[in-house]
Formats: sequence, C-alpha cells, structure tokens
Amino acid sequence: MKDFLWALNFLTIVPTGKRWYERSPEIGNVAFWFPIIGLLMGVVLTFIYFPTTRFFPYLVADAVILIFYILITGGFHLDGFADTCDGLFGGDTREKRLDIMRDSRTGSYGALCLICTIGLKYLCLFSVDPRDVAELSVITDYKTIKGLNPIYLYACEKGKVLFFMCAIGRWSQVLGAGLSSYARDEQGTGQIIIENVNIKHVLFSSFVPGILIFLFCGIKGIFIFFIAFIVVTLFILYVKKKIGGMTGDTLGAANEVSEITVLLAFLVI
Repeated sequence: MKDFLWALNFLTIVPTGKRWYERSPEIGNVAFWFPIIGLLMGVVLTFIYFPTTRFFPYLVADAVILIFYILITGGFHLDGFADTCDGLFGGDTREKRLDIMRDSRTGSYGALCLICTIGLKYLCLFSVDPRDVAELSVITDYKTIKGLNPIYLYACEKGKVLFFMCAIGRWSQVLGAGLSSYARDEQGTGQIIIENVNIKHVLFSSFVPGILIFLFCGIKGIFIFFIAFIVVTLFILYVKKKIGGMTGDTLGAANEVSEITVLLAFLVI
C-alpha cells in the first residue's frame, strides 16, 4: 500500500503524505503501480463522462474530460513535455539543452508543442468511434453493448480508450527509466525513479495493462501496446542521443508521446 500511495502522490495531485523515500533499490517496486494509477485515472474520467455526455454535446464533453485529466495530474507531464521540447529544439549542446530544460519559463518551442499536443489529443479523442472500440472486446458481446443507451455506450467505450491511454502513458515512464540512466549531474525530480528502475521492473509493470488491454481490445489492443512501445523506445533513444540519458522532464514527455500514439492507434486499427 505504501508503494501505491507513493506512486499516487508522484503522478497526481492527490495528497497522500510523504512523497520521497530514502533512495534505495526497492523504490523500483513502485513502478508496478504506475500503469495501475493510469487505469484508475481512466476510471475517474469515465465516471465524469456520464454526466458530461448527458448534459453537453459530445464535442464539449470530450473537452471537459481533457480539462479534468489535466487537473488530476496537475499538468505535471505536460510541463515536462514543454520543457523537453524547449531543451531539445532550443539547445545546440548537451549542456545547453539541460540548462534550458531546467528553466522554469516556457519558451516558444514548448508553448507550440503544448498547443499541438492538447489539440491533437482532443481531436483524436473526439474522432474515436465508440462502436469500433466496442467491437474489439473479447469478453463482452457486441450485440449487448450495441443495445446500450447511446450515452452509456459513448461514455463506456470512450472510457476504455482513456483507461489504456492513461495506463500505457504511465507505463512508458517506467520504460524510459528502465532503458536509460539519469542525464544530469545534479539532483532532479525524476532521479529517484530513473536510478532505481530496471528492465525487470519494466516487464513486471507490463502485466496488468497487457492483460487488460487484451481482454477489452483483443489482439488489436496488444498491437496498440506494441506500437506505443516502439514509438516511445525510439523517442527514448533520441533523447539519450541528445542529452545522454533521461530526466524527470523527458519521462513526462515520454508519457505524452505514448498517449498520442495510443489515441492515433485506436483511430487507425
């Protein structure tokens, strides 16, 4: 339970007490809970979907959901994504890139990438057809799902997309930590995760989201998971080439890259 609360505090604005543990190899066990926290975020957002789709047009409901999502996370990962974009695109040396990423001010690259990212997420979420998502499930009968009230069908199936968008996004942070070392010489927010997560933790944290996405989305769901893995791995390799490792900011960026990949994959598969 302590590991779960640590992960919940690290990834959301939910207050759960002391955030930082003494740095030790056991901190890697917290990584197991990252995708599960993502699944819980999806559950919360799905419950919010029900009243929003009842009182607002779907176009507005999807926007409200994304706003709530940003509030739940405190914009933590988006902030890291913006800093990463500023550093990677604005610096010409490793040291300069890291210095720019450390700057609390958001530059033009970061602002533009934030606008594009949030806008693309919204368009993808709105464009996902809940009937197509319902057909992927291997544990429920599509005819039964199809007979649901359209509002409930929309909320449940869009909620399913949110489950896996959030879960695979958090899992991607574990992947980034497990495949890399800490890039900075000085301490930073992501150091405690990056230094103590390894491939074993990455594999261990893959089980729950992998099983659930297969049950609810079938083989195509596993393919979506695999696509996210490939894209995020390429992103991690690119970041390592630019700054020599990962930081807390780039873990947040990996989360955003993964979420966009999952949404796009749901549209085309």
